[in-house]
Amino acid sequence: MIPTSDDFRSLADARRDEVLELLKGMIAIDSVTGREEAMAEFCAAWLRAHGAAVHLPPAKGRRNVIGVVGEGRDSFILSGHLDTVPANEGRWTSDPLDPVIRDGHVFGLGASDLKGSIAAAFIASDILRRFELPGRVVTAFTVEEETTGDGTRAFLDWAERESFLDFDRTLCVVTEPTGLSRMSLGSRGALFLVLKITGHGGHGSRPHLARNPLDACRTIAAEMDDVAERWNLEHADPDLPGCSVTLTSQRAGSVEGHNVIPQEATMVLDCRLTPSAAANDFAAVRRDLASVLDPVRASGFEVEVEERYPRPGHKLPIDHPLARLTENVLVNDMGFTDAGVHYTPAGNDACFFGDRGIPTINKIGPGLPEQAHTVDESVPIENVVRAIELYARLAWRGLGHLAGGEPTP
Repeated sequence: MIPTSDDFRSLADARRDEVLELLKGMIAIDSVTGREEAMAEFCAAWLRAHGAAVHLPPAKGRRNVIGVVGEGRDSFILSGHLDTVPANEGRWTSDPLDPVIRDGHVFGLGASDLKGSIAAAFIASDILRRFELPGRVVTAFTVEEETTGDGTRAFLDWAERESFLDFDRTLCVVTEPTGLSRMSLGSRGALFLVLKITGHGGHGSRPHLARNPLDACRTIAAEMDDVAERWNLEHADPDLPGCSVTLTSQRAGSVEGHNVIPQEATMVLDCRLTPSAAANDFAAVRRDLASVLDPVRASGFEVEVEERYPRPGHKLPIDHPLARLTENVLVNDMGFTDAGVHYTPAGNDACFFGDRGIPTINKIGPGLPEQAHTVDESVPIENVVRAIELYARLAWRGLGHLAGGEPTP
């Protein structure tokens, strides 16, 4: 059976209540990074009950959840993550794990980022299961996206090792929040630098007898600002925001020890980089950081550097068939006249698919980017329902493209 264009919308609308119940069930599960297993079991059970083949490949002591409908060599992936960040500290109107429907939104931890996407993708794949698919629709939701991205790395390693995917015959959409009507084709790379600086403590009244690691922190932060400006000149990208280095954490001493110069300090630098600046495994970052730290060390400080959560950045060419297809679906099929092409300053797991040669839409999802990681996080109900339609259309059209000609509609 071949769907008509109207089928996708009517079938999505018919499952409004179901997708809301599914989303509420997901929000009620604590899946903060490191605690994704209950969410994985919930998702696997739902997929099996709805006729999908389910794979649970291991990932850092937990399991990714891979659902498959259809058969064949060609694959269209709807990708996202099982984990959430911890609930933002503040005055939530309700328990973050007790989903509430109010004012046309579903409220709860992970509603926008990105359990609304998971629920919509699952319903979309189940709708497509009823039709004669020219390939496979794969829902791939992984652990630990909010930190390392190692879940998606593990999935792709498994997919290659088990010959689960033919990377040359695969397309992917990452379902991160964009407000649904907008798609992102690229994101900056990211690398977090944790610096532990050891000096020589002392009395606040005798700073000349100490080596204050906070002084070193100020020097490093100022010098890295200058480095970022140089990167913006050397590695400018016409589409993406420029490079930035932001001091996001600094710890030393204590309020109680107000007159004590600390012995140690720790600082975190959040480095956001254009794909060019992040190239060659962040070689430019290591080179320029060394040039900043060498004089600090020479002045008597010990500095230890830890790199965390590297993501190299990602960019799908605007003229790629998947980009054109997606924009066509958004504008002509969905009626989102403001769709256009956008890019995001943050990073996500699209870069790992891109590194394997898989054409990937960097982000498109029903969640609201400004709602991610906030108190009273929410997602518009209408966005979730329309995301079912959008993901079904994209997968159908994408598989048609891989098969050599897009099927109607």
